[in-house]
Amino acid sequence: MAVPNQSFTVTIDGVLWALSIKAARGTMAADVSRDGVVLAQGQRIVAGHPILPYRYLSHQGNFAILTRDDELPWWEEFGSSQTLVYLTPEEVGIND
Repeated sequence: MAVPNQSFTVTIDGVLWALSIKAARGTMAADVSRDGVVLAQGQRIVAGHPILPYRYLSHQGNFAILTRDDELPWWEEFGSSQTLVYLTPEEVGIND
């Protein structure tokens, strides 16, 4: 949704994710929890890069925001030129 501060939960492959995405001084930042465990707080979001900063945190997946021309994500463009996507462990280079 095109709102500056939002939180939501989603269950993917039996894993409960909680994300909060916030506007923070001209950039977007995220808090991410998996099954009630906080994995990242205030993580700056960069276009096309996984939100969770370390691969070891991604063994059950990750998220990224895709933007037009790799622009920095900004809430006013959510849903039009910017999209949040889920990345499987394989897509972030983790093979169990």
